[in-house]
Amino acid sequence: MRLVRRPAKGVVVERDAAAGVRLEDGTVVRADRVLLAAGPWSDDLEGLPAGTVPSVRPVKGQVIRLRTRVPFLRRCTRGLVKGSPVYLVPRADDGEIVLGATQEELGFDRRVTAGGLWELLRDARELFPGVTELEFAEVTAGLRPGSPDNAPVLGHSALPGLVLGTGHFRHGVLLAPVSADVLSALLLDGPVPEVARPFSPDRFSPERISEVNR
Repeated sequence: MRLVRRPAKGVVVERDAAAGVRLEDGTVVRADRVLLAAGPWSDDLEGLPAGTVPSVRPVKGQVIRLRTRVPFLRRCTRGLVKGSPVYLVPRADDGEIVLGATQEELGFDRRVTAGGLWELLRDARELFPGVTELEFAEVTAGLRPGSPDNAPVLGHSALPGLVLGTGHFRHGVLLAPVSADVLSALLLDGPVPEVARPFSPDRFSPERISEVNR
């Protein structure tokens, strides 16, 4: 097995099947099977035939890191504030509390905004009024991969040899273990867990959509 830690620019397609990847410097790495797990960039790789990958869009999320020297929160807390999800996660080792996350349909915009900070602190304060007294440490913005129905896309694509693992939306970290089990089984021809069946890419095929709409 050859381990390559360089960005891929495109998928190599030969005889109507995935045959490897092309790196940014033009190097071709050949493989019997290719796993496409490129997050919100999953349908942007060169060489993919039209319709191979369901549309995966970027959904921006801003996250605040706060710090406290006294006990404030002992466990992960999630809540809904006027319909908006908010979570607070304490880090026991350094007193850090992670507060997240906004959900913004703004394409590949990764700017940190005053509005995003205000929204997070406003909602967190509804759950824990003392949160605005904590020390501010950092704010970051990332991009989630959202599928058309915001559910994971796990399975064989329409292109033979290409396996998809993307579209996890807000639950990428939470679903990482089960996703790894499913994708390993797909790549190694093992028994695929039954839990993966609803997340097959073929649910977005025109034939499947027509069948559902009958």
